[in-house]
Amino acid sequence: MHQFLLIIMTLLALSGCASESCDKDVVSILNPNQTSAKLLMDYAKTAVCKTDSTSTAKPTTVDEERKLVLIYDLYVKARSYAILNKVFFWLSLISAVAVFLWPSLGVLLKDRLGEREWYKSAIVQTTVTGIAALMFAFYSQYKDKQTYTENLMRYAVFSDKPVDELSQKVIEEIGKIDIGFSFSGVFDKKEDK
Repeated sequence: MHQFLLIIMTLLALSGCASESCDKDVVSILNPNQTSAKLLMDYAKTAVCKTDSTSTAKPTTVDEERKLVLIYDLYVKARSYAILNKVFFWLSLISAVAVFLWPSLGVLLKDRLGEREWYKSAIVQTTVTGIAALMFAFYSQYKDKQTYTENLMRYAVFSDKPVDELSQKVIEEIGKIDIGFSFSGVFDKKEDK
């Protein structure tokens, strides 16, 4: 009986936002089917656009607007990297399946391919494997950039630093993000481990 009551009390406590003190604007942006960048962007917008207790919109300061634009700039980058990340994720999955199935295709399609031996060639198999490795490298690169940008967004959203100081830090970090793809960056990471 005590366990049943404990479970009920725990569920009620975890129901979270049933109380009147919960901010409805923040609750409305919570959705598990979104990227962290989208959540942080929506949170930054609600923080700037909040109303005070008399239900009138509080005036937005220039610093709040500048911080929102800074966060939005990061959001655009994170969203772009998320799209590229998803594209290369699926391409890397398809190419990985191709690497595993390629030798089997020779057996399964033997009658259709007849005397053509190109599909059994080591050059073709190496090329398929190389394409798969390249897709995984691009996926890894864009996943790292997406994660880095989302962490920078977290820093910008929750920082109490003045916007001038915050913007300098963000601009410096965006410069690092915008360097682009580099094989040396991929190999350097592996050597560090």
